[in-house]
Amino acid sequence: MLKQQGVLKYLSKLNFLGEVRSNFRNNNIENGRKLHQQNIDANEKINHTILENKLESLKASWIEIGYNKSEINKLEEAWSLSAIKDKSSRKEDKKTIKKLQKEVRESFQSRKK
Repeated sequence: MLKQQGVLKYLSKLNFLGEVRSNFRNNNIENGRKLHQQNIDANEKINHTILENKLESLKASWIEIGYNKSEINKLEEAWSLSAIKDKSSRKEDKKTIKKLQKEVRESFQSRKK
């Protein structure tokens, strides 16, 4: 649109550090930041709903298997640690996941016997 109106051709003839071109560039940068933030927010919202739906389906399957509330809470915490990865605490998360799953497995087996 700007090319069709001849704005870009006019701006290219101006000094790069001139007032008009600097203002135009700063406005474009600010608009780009706003659009980028809107895209990030939209993607996070989509990811949040997807992960929530997946967790709800997992909870339903855990209930069908026969886990109780405390076991489901532990499984939910373990799943949330595995679904959302953080590089800074990856090793600790893996240890926590294994520990929680082991506790749930032992609790479930002790109830079934």
